[in-house]
Formats: sequence, C-alpha cells, structure tokens
Amino acid sequence: MRLALRRGIFLLVFGVALGACTPTGVSLPFSEPAAAVVDGHSIPMKAYQARLQVSRHRDPFNGVPEAIPSPAPSKRLEDFTIDQLVREEIVRQEAEKRGITIDDRAVQGRIDGLRSKDGPSAFNAALSRNGFTAESFGAYERALLTEVSLIRAMAGDRARSAAGELKSGATFASVAARWSDDTGTFARGGDAGWLRPAEIPEPPLAKAVESLTTGAVSGIVQTNRGFTIASVLERRNDQVHLAVILVLAPSIDLYSPQGTGAWFTKFVDDRESALRGAGKIVVKVGSSARG
Repeated sequence: MRLALRRGIFLLVFGVALGACTPTGVSLPFSEPAAAVVDGHSIPMKAYQARLQVSRHRDPFNGVPEAIPSPAPSKRLEDFTIDQLVREEIVRQEAEKRGITIDDRAVQGRIDGLRSKDGPSAFNAALSRNGFTAESFGAYERALLTEVSLIRAMAGDRARSAAGELKSGATFASVAARWSDDTGTFARGGDAGWLRPAEIPEPPLAKAVESLTTGAVSGIVQTNRGFTIASVLERRNDQVHLAVILVLAPSIDLYSPQGTGAWFTKFVDDRESALRGAGKIVVKVGSSARG
C-alpha cells in the first residue's frame, strides 16, 4: 500500500555528499550525517531533506484523516518520507545486483523529452510547484527509471517461468492462475472472451494473435503493459476467443499503481521485513529515529 501510494504521488531523491567539520589542521574526506542506513548503504541527509521538501508540496495526507490520531501529527510527513526513501534504496540495491544502472544520458534524455512535451515554461513551473529542484528531479528520474527497469527484468523472469510450464505440459488455465497479473482474466484461466483484432489494444499482441491457429499458444509478446502469452481457444468469422497470461511491467509513461504487479510490491515488502528483522535498517530521522 505504501509503495502504491508513493507511485500515485511522486518523487525519489538521492543526494550527494556534503562537507563535514574537521579539526584544525586535519584533512578528512567530505561526509554527511545519514538520515538512514540500509544494509550498509547510507541515505544522505541532503536526500532526505530534498524529499521532505517535495512531500510538503505534495502532502499525501492532505484531507485524509487518521484512523487513530497520531501523537505527533507533524511527524507523519517525516515518517512517510524516510520510509519511501528506505524502500527506494532497497529497490536500487536489488537493481544493482542484476547489473541494472541508469546512465546520465538516459536521465537527461528523459528530462529533455518531458521538457519538450510540456514546453520549458510549463515544465519549470511544474518543478517549482511540486517542490523539485533541477538536481532533485534528475535524481527522481534516475530512480524511477531504475525501478521500472527492475520491474521489467523480474517480470521477464516470471513470463519465462510461465512459458516453461506451458512447454512442460501444464494447462493454460493453471499457468494463468499462477502467473497472470490480469485481474479480469486470471481467475477464469486467462479467458478474455471474444474479441476482434481491432479490439486488442496492444499492436504487438494483436499481430501475434492474428497468426495463431486454434489451440496454438504464442511466445512471449512484449507490450507497453508488460509480457503476454496468448492462446486462441476458438475462431468464428472475424472474432477470436482469446486467453491470455499477462505479467505486468509497464513502460515508463504508463507507470502507475495499476500497472505494477502485486508480486513486486510483495518482493519489496519481504526484503524490507528481512532487513529490519536482521537489524540492517537504521532510521535516524522521524518518530522512529535511533542510532
């Protein structure tokens, strides 16, 4: 739920190191107090402060009453902010394990595209309105691109597992029930009903279905929504009775809570729980600050 709330609202920010005070005549590396430490990796205080600035501009709790009033309501934004930064750091670490990194050109290309689409004046006004600086927005885009890339890598693994089960003789319905994220069809064995090709919204999938014979199963088809495996159950005239297995992995421009599989949220939740249980997450700001 916390991950979905963050996606509907915003913002990921990673800071750079600041100078620390040093004794006279002693030269030490620049450093900065950490807002939190996640499995040995610090979240700089500058990153936390920049994120908090955005949180205050886009308060996720505005107009939402607490079920149980907080003893310190002013801490809600602080707790929300560091919690999201911790989870984003977990995502960054998991992406790094897979060799996923986003270079400066990709970040700048994304920003240039957004600026071109909205126009420079509107783009800059939106940054200011939402509490971003040029630096924090660049960090946001890098982190968002990293998370989307991790989701797609993991979704690809899930799609290949589903395809492997089909090749091993499992029924399409059982594989759909196990792997599909399509909430409208997985409980029906992937049955999407009768459709005309023009009614299939993803062109790559429509093209793949067009060439399938009755009873045949497609390979893994990549679309903006993720990875799809399709089967034609029946044909009549210009319609096909279609079954699908969809593993959600949205493109960056379709990124939303609805576009991310529950398995990914659970993966991050489980990793966070394991790290907290092992004492590998130390939070130094907000109501749970320690250390």
